[in-house]
Order: sequence, then C-alpha cells, then structure tokens
Amino acid sequence: MSKAFTRESDNSAENFAPLRAPLPPGTQNYITTEGAAKIRAELNRLLEQKRETSATENRSAIEQRIQYLQSLIGTFVVVESGASDVVRFGSTVKVLQNGEAETYRIVGVDEIDLERDHISWLSPLARALMSRKVGDEIEFRAPSGLQKLKVLSIQ
Repeated sequence: MSKAFTRESDNSAENFAPLRAPLPPGTQNYITTEGAAKIRAELNRLLEQKRETSATENRSAIEQRIQYLQSLIGTFVVVESGASDVVRFGSTVKVLQNGEAETYRIVGVDEIDLERDHISWLSPLARALMSRKVGDEIEFRAPSGLQKLKVLSIQ
C-alpha cells in the first residue's frame, strides 16, 4: 500500500489547538483560562512523549507540534471568565434562532470547537452578540441570509 494512504499515528484527537491562519495585524490572541490550560497540558504531554520517543520520524512530528504550541503560548492574552449581564469574551449565550434555542460559547481562535458550539470571538455571530443583554433582539447576517436572534440567557 502506498504510504500516502497510511497514518503514522492518530494524535489529532489529542490535539486541542488546531493549526490556523495568522491573526490580523494588531489583533490580540485572547484565550480563556480553560483553553490556555488545555494547550499547556498538551505541551507538557508532548514534552514527556518526546523524552520517551526514540524513533526519529515520530520525534520530528512531536518536535514540530511542541514548537507550534510554544510559539502559540507566547502570544496568549488570557481572559478570566466572570459573571456579567452582557455578552463578552468567555460567555456562554443561549439564543432563540429560527424558533429553536441554540447555545454558543465565545472563545479564542485557538479554542474553536464547532461540535461543542464554541465559536471564535472574531466570528460574525460572536461580534453580533457582543455587549448584548438578555432580551435583546439582534439581526445577524449569516451565509444563509438575514437571521433574527433573541438573547435568552448569559452565563
């Protein structure tokens, strides 16, 4: 079988911070305390794995990921979550959208997890929600067209 159709390992499930495009110039790399802790834990796990790995091919991939995480951690601006009556970075927001309740958590670009509805603070939806209060109605331009949202709760 061609090597193009095989994997050396499947560590992608263990990787928290996805590779991403650079942030726009002058944009801070905000991250929640939980997200920063997960990335630091992954780095510590990889550093331990590197010490235990002798195969040069696997070691090279581990070293690349370590370098990426180390450079990423150096850019973090950790934002503490706290109670607020307005939507802000780190908030979990429940909205009424198309007659259904949807919940989103506004996180840093290195924490995006669409399966868990964790969206980037730079996304159009998060920008539309920022600084809103419970009961506010918002018009949001989605790829599918204009959407109307109502903020139901903020955590």
